[in-house]
Amino acid sequence: MPLHPETLSIAIPFIERFEGVELKAYLCPAGVPTICAGLTRYPDGSPVRMGDVCTSSVCAGYLKEMLEKEFAPCLFKIPGFENFGPSRQASLLSFAWNMGAAFYGSPGFDTISRVLRTEAYDEVRDALMLYCRANGTVLAGLERRRKEEADLWEAESALPMKAVALHDTWLKAAPIDSALLVEGKGKVESKQGDVLVLADAVQASTENHVEFVLNGPGDRWFAYLPHWELLTAKKN
Repeated sequence: MPLHPETLSIAIPFIERFEGVELKAYLCPAGVPTICAGLTRYPDGSPVRMGDVCTSSVCAGYLKEMLEKEFAPCLFKIPGFENFGPSRQASLLSFAWNMGAAFYGSPGFDTISRVLRTEAYDEVRDALMLYCRANGTVLAGLERRRKEEADLWEAESALPMKAVALHDTWLKAAPIDSALLVEGKGKVESKQGDVLVLADAVQASTENHVEFVLNGPGDRWFAYLPHWELLTAKKN
């Protein structure tokens, strides 16, 4: 199950800002070779070794791959996670990167697991703020991170997202060139400024395409993402 198309563009810089990005391998306090945003191993499973060097773009690529392949599958066990907007998904990805991919339902995470399981979303901030300690001591850095994760969470409500057409464009039955589709059945025109209310937006396999699930009827159409702006409902 894929993440919201905009989640990683929020999560990656957010995580990197708190973790820091080291382009040369170093020894962490536990004496383990570490690189990039706290990696001790690469996405292929091989360990980081002293002397390893990366670029900023390579580090971001490693983070993206690990979030998609290792962390997101764990978070999709949270009820309703697939319906969260990009900010809520990014907030929980940051928490998971810091506290462990499998935090949901694990010992020591009873409160945040209960809040997410019961969809008590107004309690998420208080739940996140419980996880600011190391060896019983509140750490200022963790406290700041939890606060910003909570702010990110609260930037959205659980209401449906909207898509606004930035250009005259098409909704398509397949993620291919619109010239290859028959108007009316294979594609439907959208004018600049048209607004769609969505139940979901899922990254398609074809580059720069997303699958819109319309709120209400549940109709599914593919769209060329650069022609649209996705708006997640904001809290009042």
